[in-house]
Amino acid sequence: MKTSTAFQISFANAFADLYLDKENGEFALDFRRQEVTIYLNNTQYQALVLLVQQSLEDETFIEYLDWQKDPLQCEENQMFEVCGPDHMVCMSCSPNCERVKLTFDIGLAIDLSFADFQGLASLIKEAQADLEWRRELLRLNSADSDIDSDSDSGPGFAAGGHD
Repeated sequence: MKTSTAFQISFANAFADLYLDKENGEFALDFRRQEVTIYLNNTQYQALVLLVQQSLEDETFIEYLDWQKDPLQCEENQMFEVCGPDHMVCMSCSPNCERVKLTFDIGLAIDLSFADFQGLASLIKEAQADLEWRRELLRLNSADSDIDSDSDSGPGFAAGGHD
């Protein structure tokens, strides 16, 4: 379910809420069952999106996640691992435990049930398909590019340009 105001866009389902603060370009991911909220910048959010997309491309992982294969019947040492760009966020899953662990480089790890992970994936997919959400992401990405190009022009603080 989407909610949009002049300052914020949010998506919610039974497992999580995803918020984008339009003014500050910050994201919040609120896991309902775990009662944990994770605050992410644009780069960290994009890394999470890529990680979820990559994990859902692994057909064997999906078979366990969707219970097409009984997770309790898999080998005890079977493990699925996917790392996002620069290891900003990583996923590990041992199907026989029926859990997915997300580890963020901000010093936080969260343990999700298969249903919670599917809910997160669904929420991200819904947000990424929304035109208003994509426009805001594009605006944030271009703002980040402008900041990067501004910092490359002329001497910076480290070069003595602001003494």
